[in-house]
Amino acid sequence: MQTEYIRKFSLCLVNESEVAPFLQELKKGRPDVEMALFPSVGTLQIMFQSEAQVDSLVDAVKKRFPTFFYGEGRIEDALHREFIARKKTLALAESCTGGSVAAKLTAIPDASKFLLGSIVAYSNAWKERFLQVSRTTLKEKGAVSREAVIEMVKGLLQETDADFAAAISGIAGPSGGTKEKPVGTIYIAIGERGHKIDAGVVYAPNERLAAIDTAVHFTLGGLWRRLVHNTATFS
Repeated sequence: MQTEYIRKFSLCLVNESEVAPFLQELKKGRPDVEMALFPSVGTLQIMFQSEAQVDSLVDAVKKRFPTFFYGEGRIEDALHREFIARKKTLALAESCTGGSVAAKLTAIPDASKFLLGSIVAYSNAWKERFLQVSRTTLKEKGAVSREAVIEMVKGLLQETDADFAAAISGIAGPSGGTKEKPVGTIYIAIGERGHKIDAGVVYAPNERLAAIDTAVHFTLGGLWRRLVHNTATFS
């Protein structure tokens, strides 16, 4: 009986439209390989199947998308392994996600080996009191702003011993949006102690749970790229 080779692996923070043309080029050289794409929020799973080895194709994808490639399984599992292997720690500050990033990570055993905790600072008062976000920033730029999430990360690094920190603040809806900042506007910042903070905006779907899910997966993907490849995602 002929052996069948199947490889499944994933990329974070890339769209199907970015990857499909590259796979079509690979297919020209390996018409024997069945290729499939399975997109989901923040990640894209790829499957190669053939009666011949497909490892070289996996390597080709990794070479083409090096900082987005995280291999098999879920992004939270990959992050979990890398934080522990590198002996680095993480602190989180979550507003619109309400602790959902921490929930993803703590659902995996041994998260305590790297995750120090998450401050769910939903109100401006808590952002100011517990994360040292300035009253001026909150008044002039708003809690949903690049400046606010940068200060949230700075506050985490100031108040904890974490090696890495991530902060999220956004408008998940269904109300609260404006012309300048519509529902689905999410600001994310990721920082490593002693390095420049990576921060920017993501425009998520305007349905509440979908916006939260998008914010969570973009934060996880951004953390992966910063931790493993020292690469900025949002700046």
